[in-house]
Amino acid sequence: MNPDPNAAPRVPTERVLGIEFFSGTAAEAVEHLARHGGYAVIPAGPALMKLNYDEDYRRAMQSADLALADSGLLALMWRIATGRKLRNISGITFLKQLLGSAEIRTDGATLFVFASGEAKEKAAKWFRARETLVHERSYHVASSPPEVHDYALLSRIEELRPRHVVMAIPGGTQEKLALYLREHLVYRPSIYCVGAALGFLSGSERPIPEWAEKSHLGWAARLFAQPRMFFPRLAMSLGLARMVFKYRSELPPVRSHWADA
Repeated sequence: MNPDPNAAPRVPTERVLGIEFFSGTAAEAVEHLARHGGYAVIPAGPALMKLNYDEDYRRAMQSADLALADSGLLALMWRIATGRKLRNISGITFLKQLLGSAEIRTDGATLFVFASGEAKEKAAKWFRARETLVHERSYHVASSPPEVHDYALLSRIEELRPRHVVMAIPGGTQEKLALYLREHLVYRPSIYCVGAALGFLSGSERPIPEWAEKSHLGWAARLFAQPRMFFPRLAMSLGLARMVFKYRSELPPVRSHWADA
């Protein structure tokens, strides 16, 4: 990675596809980022296909202060290809650890950023059901569609000065947005790119069975959960496996499309 010059000391990592994935636990990841600031990325397997063709995504991933391997499939392919272990920390596991922190739940300490008003309302309902009081000012709905350079969000963060920013924006934009925020904010909050993880918990995304999450088979559950998406997801899974075996620790070269990898 090419981290921010003001970044924290290096942490133990395993380099896969040009990304330095964190080798510690979810609790250690939360503690590290909360202490030192910067942004964390937790890419799912399909999102990593963008390394083949999206220059801005490549830069955002390599510039992250902390990268966690959400994909159980990636960890499995890495073990088969190299015999080495890649620590698999799912976005849901990380988010649960994060939300368990008393500091995160402190009034005014955290700003939650959503892709839509519906996702925000479902998350607010989920928080209320768990007696977690989150003030309305701690919610922000990003521009639609989400923008990489979201000046309104930048201004909101500067105004509120939260210590933590939780980005619950699926689709691969949040990592680029997190880099933009880190480069332009006048202070250094902790930014967590949790993607669809909060939606899986709140119900705005199709939930993942707990057994699949605990056994690191969330990728398989998603593969079979939506029959119409089976073959596209299968193709991306096979593409990811091919990338791991072909490039291993190296960042793949830029292609015109992920299928050319």
